[in-house]
Amino acid sequence: MGNVIIGTAGHVDHGKTTLIRALTGIDTDRLQQEQQRGITIELGFAWFDLPDGRRAGIIDVPGHERFVKNMLAGAAGIDLVLLVVAADEGVMPQTREHLAILEFLGVKAGIVVITKVDLVDEETAELAEADIAETLAGTFLESAPRIRVAAPTGQGLDQLREAIVQAVGSAPPRPRRSFSRLPVDRAFVLKGFGTVVTGTLLDGPLREGDQVLLMPGEIQARVRQLQVHGNQVARAEPGQRVAVNLAGVERQDVRRGQVLFKGQGLEAVDKVAARLKLLPSAPPLVTNSRIRFHCGSSETLGRAVLLGTDVLEPGGDALVQFRLNEPVVAVRGDRYVIRSWSPVTTIGGGEIIETGRRRLSRRKEAVVRNLLVREKGQPAAVTLSYLQEAGRPLSRSQLLARTQLAPAELDAGLAQLGQAVLSFAADGETWYFSESRQFSQDLRALLARWHQEHPLRQGMPREEVRTRLLPGLSSRGFAALLEAALPGTGVEIRGQELALAEHRVQLNEAQAQLREQILALVRRNLFAPPERAELEALGQVGPVVQLLRDEGALIQAGDLVFAREAVEEAVARLARHFQDQAQLTLAQFRDYLGTSRKYALPLLEYLDGAGYTRRRGDVRIPGAKLRG
Repeated sequence: MGNVIIGTAGHVDHGKTTLIRALTGIDTDRLQQEQQRGITIELGFAWFDLPDGRRAGIIDVPGHERFVKNMLAGAAGIDLVLLVVAADEGVMPQTREHLAILEFLGVKAGIVVITKVDLVDEETAELAEADIAETLAGTFLESAPRIRVAAPTGQGLDQLREAIVQAVGSAPPRPRRSFSRLPVDRAFVLKGFGTVVTGTLLDGPLREGDQVLLMPGEIQARVRQLQVHGNQVARAEPGQRVAVNLAGVERQDVRRGQVLFKGQGLEAVDKVAARLKLLPSAPPLVTNSRIRFHCGSSETLGRAVLLGTDVLEPGGDALVQFRLNEPVVAVRGDRYVIRSWSPVTTIGGGEIIETGRRRLSRRKEAVVRNLLVREKGQPAAVTLSYLQEAGRPLSRSQLLARTQLAPAELDAGLAQLGQAVLSFAADGETWYFSESRQFSQDLRALLARWHQEHPLRQGMPREEVRTRLLPGLSSRGFAALLEAALPGTGVEIRGQELALAEHRVQLNEAQAQLREQILALVRRNLFAPPERAELEALGQVGPVVQLLRDEGALIQAGDLVFAREAVEEAVARLARHFQDQAQLTLAQFRDYLGTSRKYALPLLEYLDGAGYTRRRGDVRIPGAKLRG
């Protein structure tokens, strides 16, 4: 690991702060009240250099039961824990609670430090070790090194330093995400500098000059300066304790529990789905119970809604959605702890599966099924589950935001899915659709209904198809999707319409006769076609007129329909006119056609739109089609 965060844990007055002072020379009890009472109330921070040159940060947490929420605020991001147990007292209630919290937070590496061995005889020290062994059986610290230390005399400190070096080398690597994230656990004003926040940088780097957001609240700020372990740096890396001097934000706008964020795809949410494990010592948890939710450096109240069950028994686990009173900023894979409403005590915790703003149905099998897939975390399966749930194309950036996978994980998952996912390029991005078969089925079903309702239409307008099936996709994006998805589906593009390949327009005898009557009527006087009322006097002409428009036999110009031959003749006359003259007036056009302004104007406006003419003030000049 490049950077290491070491945390302490253990009962009050077992010597955590004294141990850190002996290791680092730094007194982490900075508050006057802490120094007067001799107990740690707030989080304390120190550091020391490892033999290989790396500098390890240390977080000193309160041990008193009244300050467990402060301990939780600093425990996020710990790579290695020093579980401190005093030899003269052995395992105590907060030792057990802190141990449970560490397991819920997913800490995997640790060292057991038995302090105050200079105050007891050998028999008492051995009794303490036996008590510790019994307590740690079955936990992640079961096989952890156990080192006896007497901080005032220095006994065991060298052995502890060596154990720390060995332990940090086996700590798991941090995930590489596409954004930067620092949960704020402390905020203050430094004279001459302004607002400063501190925290453990969990994801991505931070640089001087970066534009960042404080969330919740979406407060914009700029990184003025960065400090890591008391030294000013230009760039901070994940796994470091960082002090960030912010420009553009006031101290009163900052609080513990917010997240300093840089990037895209993360938002504050009030719904969190997770796997919840209940402590064996906790009471049964009934769905919709009020709880205190701790994640990162935040604490908020809310309710635990169990999914697929009504009661969670002590020692059991279940899927749950936490519905919170205030929004939090969290991502898939983050660890959390819950404490009971009253009396306040740790009762459970686990790992977040997904975050959002929608309520999950407690009884829907699909909800539980999707969460189980996402809980396993296989990139291909996770990606496919979100695509299928969306039922529409998602861009790569949208997929990163929804899945909260690292970019490399997402790309690997998409590659593994291969042809099971339809991909296409549009609007400068690559988009993905769950599978072409689903789109083909939906499209064919929609067109089949359309053909049944509009038997005389050649096809369904493409834009109408888009708004019915995928309204969130742009027209350009939909065109790109069609290009990728249509081959082999039995769907054809017919101009600006889509149709099933087997669809053919078939007129019955009455409709065929009506078709001929309409054509004869509009051709009788090319440049003075019948008005709508005259056409409707023939019968139910609407579908037949539309068919003739689809075929190109009729041209719609304003409220009138002209025969195709009228347009062709008008274009021919325009071409001859522009051979001799540079411009055309409406009156000239009317006279060429031998008609009135009532008919000439809509036809000329149609020709403008079709590119044969171009309006310039009160006259027309040749359009692109006539210039060519």
